[in-house]
Amino acid sequence: MDLSVIIVSYNVRYFLDLCLSSVRKAAEGINCEIFVIDNNSTDGSCLMVSTGYPEVKLIANTDNKGFAAANNQAIKQASGKYLLLLNPDTFIGEDTLRKCITFMDSHADAGATGVMMINGRGKFLPESKRGLPDPATAFYRISGLTYLFPRSARFNRYYLGNLDKTEIHSVDIISGAFMFLRREAVHKTGLPDESFFMYGEDIDYSYRILKEGYKNYYYPGVKILHFKGESTKKENIDFVVNFYKAMLIFVRKHFNDGNFKRISFAIHIAVFFRAGLSVMHRFLDKIFKLLLTGFTSVLHPLKGHERTVRTVIVSDTEGYGKVKEILISAGSPSETLRISTVRNDPDKNIAGTIYNLNEILKGNRIGQVIFTSGRMNASGIIDSINSISDRKVTIRIASAGEKFIISSGSVTKKRTQSI
Repeated sequence: MDLSVIIVSYNVRYFLDLCLSSVRKAAEGINCEIFVIDNNSTDGSCLMVSTGYPEVKLIANTDNKGFAAANNQAIKQASGKYLLLLNPDTFIGEDTLRKCITFMDSHADAGATGVMMINGRGKFLPESKRGLPDPATAFYRISGLTYLFPRSARFNRYYLGNLDKTEIHSVDIISGAFMFLRREAVHKTGLPDESFFMYGEDIDYSYRILKEGYKNYYYPGVKILHFKGESTKKENIDFVVNFYKAMLIFVRKHFNDGNFKRISFAIHIAVFFRAGLSVMHRFLDKIFKLLLTGFTSVLHPLKGHERTVRTVIVSDTEGYGKVKEILISAGSPSETLRISTVRNDPDKNIAGTIYNLNEILKGNRIGQVIFTSGRMNASGIIDSINSISDRKVTIRIASAGEKFIISSGSVTKKRTQSI
């Protein structure tokens, strides 16, 4: 067995569906097994997997065991030369798995490899490459100094802001959203630490791999989409607190040299400072939205009509029709245009082709772009999303067969009549 793909899932049925469809394509021609460990979801995830992806080895837990413990259930059963720990809210290209296997084969010193990740808006995710969160680095990260000095080798060591994101680097930490592991390294390192329930297990495991004498690599030759990378907002207090707890576990485990109380105090101060900023940000955001709503309501009567926002659907004719049906069923008022996936489409009613997408978005009041995953390859979708990351548009993906449309913060499906 060349590869074991391991996906831990909890109440993300539609993300998981899209993820599995992309993994299925990427696994073609590879001796590969796929595990899904469901942590007691209530959204029909298990039924979706068992009926839609019968080749997947499903482990259905009766309680939420956490990320590390659930991964360990599959790691113990996996037989691949390599193991991929993959988040369910990812979308990978057709060549992703093959490229990673080739990279690991040619880098015998690699214990783990991570790739370039972009979020649902096409923006590069800095957690694609990270440094070791020693006490000082953790303090800079939690306090927010990392974001004030994004290119600093000192203050942004957490995200290695001084390293070129387009080049291969040996790094300290690989993201748990996509962690490509050598089985030999897993045997020597042991299983991920189940003390980390939600955050920090990838940091701990990456560091333990380094301590076994392996290297961790950041490999930008592969680019994937990680939807939820943008949903864990930096101003979210729960995230700050949970991240702080994970950092304390990590520091206590690896840097407990008698100064733990002092380090813990410093991290506490950073957390309170960051939490204060979070509260202030939320307050100012609410005030701004209230003022904007009032300002809009005053101007609205003067406008006479609401400005139409257009949606472009990147698809062939059949897929365009199906996606449009979903939008109409969901009550979307948006005007829709079709963008072809081929250069020489004979349809004279199209707005253009995928090859001039940026130009189309410039002057057509486009508010939303929907890619159809069943009508174009995943790698092309990921590259296109990345290429329009500077456009102020909502980016969404329709599933194969156009069953639903998904984005980082929403799922739209065709309404059915109640029986």
